[in-house]
Amino acid sequence: MRIERALIVEDLDEPRRWLAERLPAALPSVPQVDLAASLAEARALMARHAYGLALVDWGLPDGTAEGLIGELAGAREGALVIVATIHDDDAHVFPALRAGATGYILKSQPAAVVESQLRGIERGEPPLSPSIALRILRHFQALPPGAGAPPAEAAPRGEDPLDAPRLAAREVDVLRLIGRGHSAPEVARKLGLTPATTSSYVRNIYRKLGISSRAEAALEAARRGLFG
Repeated sequence: MRIERALIVEDLDEPRRWLAERLPAALPSVPQVDLAASLAEARALMARHAYGLALVDWGLPDGTAEGLIGELAGAREGALVIVATIHDDDAHVFPALRAGATGYILKSQPAAVVESQLRGIERGEPPLSPSIALRILRHFQALPPGAGAPPAEAAPRGEDPLDAPRLAAREVDVLRLIGRGHSAPEVARKLGLTPATTSSYVRNIYRKLGISSRAEAALEAARRGLFG
């Protein structure tokens, strides 16, 4: 999906300017980036425009971004909503992902790291900071056996709910690494693959598993016991 317009929702001036510099540096193909400092300002802009990408701070002057995330995700098919915040604790990470966020990045990271994570969007990889991926993995590893598995009724008709979609051996290797928060270039270097081949593996994994974000990839890797 080509992103014609992006939205940054951040109440503090300096972080808002910082994100407004990072986004075009990472994704120069996005022609228009709008800025909002509150939920109200964001919704006023959403009444006039549909956004293919949004970077949203969690805590805003007029409330949390929980409802806004769902509104942005539902306003346009395939829209990417990335939470950009300083918080890396469970009380922020999991509500954001449940609300529909397709990525979660920490503003405390160096500019080059954030730009690299945002650049993954062009490869179909919504960004997930490595420390957030690790937190997700630890959460699922701490659950009792079977507690993190998808419900049986979610299995496709005619398929044994205990049978997970099968991945090729190399796809499992790729899933293990992206589940740990590694970017596609990092996966390529670690596995001795070309970037194009790695991106192809990632697309195939997402298609087979019916997922669309690195957070979901991390959850699926944990469910498959790839970190034991």
